[in-house]
Amino acid sequence: MSPPGGDIDKVPPIILSTYPENGTTNFSENSIEFTFSEYVNKRNINDAFFISPLYDGYPEFSWTNKTVYISFPDSLNPNTTYSVIIGTEITDVNNNNNMKEPFILTFSTGSKIDSGKISGKVYTEKSEGTLIFAYKIDTGFVNIYKEKPSYLSQINNKGNYELNGLGNGSYLLFAVKDAFKDLIYNIGDDFIGIPNKIAEITHEKNALSNFNFFIHKEDTLAPNVQSVTMTDKNHIIVEFNEPIDSSKISINNFSIFDSTMNASHPIKYWFNGNPNKHQYILCLTDSLNVKNEFYLYSKNFVDKKGNFTKLEITSFVASEKPDTNEIKIDKIETGFTKSEIDYLKPNFSVSFSDAFNSDLIDNAVKFYTRDSVSIPIKISPINYAKYEVFSESSIKPKENYFFQVDMKHLSDAAGNIVDTVLSKRIVTVNDLDFSGASGFVNKANYENIKVILQEDNKPSSRKQINLATNNTFNFERVIPGKYLIWAYVDADSNNSYSYGLIDTLKFAEVFKFYPDTLNLRARWPVGDIEIDFTK
Repeated sequence: MSPPGGDIDKVPPIILSTYPENGTTNFSENSIEFTFSEYVNKRNINDAFFISPLYDGYPEFSWTNKTVYISFPDSLNPNTTYSVIIGTEITDVNNNNNMKEPFILTFSTGSKIDSGKISGKVYTEKSEGTLIFAYKIDTGFVNIYKEKPSYLSQINNKGNYELNGLGNGSYLLFAVKDAFKDLIYNIGDDFIGIPNKIAEITHEKNALSNFNFFIHKEDTLAPNVQSVTMTDKNHIIVEFNEPIDSSKISINNFSIFDSTMNASHPIKYWFNGNPNKHQYILCLTDSLNVKNEFYLYSKNFVDKKGNFTKLEITSFVASEKPDTNEIKIDKIETGFTKSEIDYLKPNFSVSFSDAFNSDLIDNAVKFYTRDSVSIPIKISPINYAKYEVFSESSIKPKENYFFQVDMKHLSDAAGNIVDTVLSKRIVTVNDLDFSGASGFVNKANYENIKVILQEDNKPSSRKQINLATNNTFNFERVIPGKYLIWAYVDADSNNSYSYGLIDTLKFAEVFKFYPDTLNLRARWPVGDIEIDFTK
């Protein structure tokens, strides 16, 4: 029999030795070398190698077993401290395990090593490929769209980074997820993190820590319509190239023009379609002649970043296929993992499979106890197929309630009606099902601080509160789970974190994370959390 293969290799490669050694001064040679703990994929070295300050030429790479030799055709600059980074793109041959974190070699071609250091963290869901661009700005303006950085670093798999070997001076730092690996910021393609200030390295203060970033993708382009498809005689699917601000959409944003008859057809209803495809579904009652030419006029719509499109005209093919689908309840969303609601704040949303006249919803719905006692509710439309439901009276914890819809009151754009009553059971939670988080913010000299609690790796789950006058905060009735907690200085008072702007060099707002992930368990709120802006 063949011998067994053994355990899968899960050990990442590391660098065992270098030439020159870390901290070497008066280095005068034109080549350096790195020896790895195991055989690695040689082709990855081009993407993994970085040198700061940047080398103008093209280094040459050669290998002997586990050692890579890096030669510089032109001499390195005299009296300069260099930091060479071997990044996490390096993988081993056995199982393609990536290096766990970047390796940094620092040496000097002069008699001393510049000891300036900047360290921090980049907060992003996916850290791979994110670099720190550092520009020495003693000489003036920096054009990040055209200029490569003076110094580079790479973040590790936890988002941490270090910039070493810096001389005294002013530095402008950016965190860039460099999609094209050209060491140039490409707006719209690269993610960027903008600093909240300029970094100053001096003799007295040559090590700066907690120089942190949020990264996001700058969006300066107006949204546009990707496609318009008429699926039947009463429904048109409009797909955008990016998410649209639904709160600013109404039926007045769309109209249909028949160029053959020189006539317009109004839209009756609209509602959200597939969110992953940024779809909106338009409903109309007029029948369109399939022999004519039609255009959808889409106007005055805004994306999530506030970019505005005045008018788009898109042709589409009319359909004469009848709509025979009945309206159904698609889903009920309560904010909890199950069909549960908070008895102190009883509200939920209900989504239907098709749109209908929202004036009819009040007569169609009922909320009642298991003893058939009706509970007054208010219905607020989000769009023509989704509604927010609020209870007007107090209800009891750990009880069964029922939401009922008499569908015979609801008619879609095609006039379809189904004579049936749909009922969904909803359970109220107990106070013991909740957790909480409270603490204190050492705000230094900052004002207007907001505190945010969010589920780990779910930025969309953010809950924000104002810092109390005594610098405390308290999140109550929190669903158990793993959470991050952080605070920011709302300098522009827009009640939302501002990432900054490149073109006008508007700095990002200052923020501070509590270092630990909170494991909030039912009945066990966490207190004495301190967020310290002085560190």
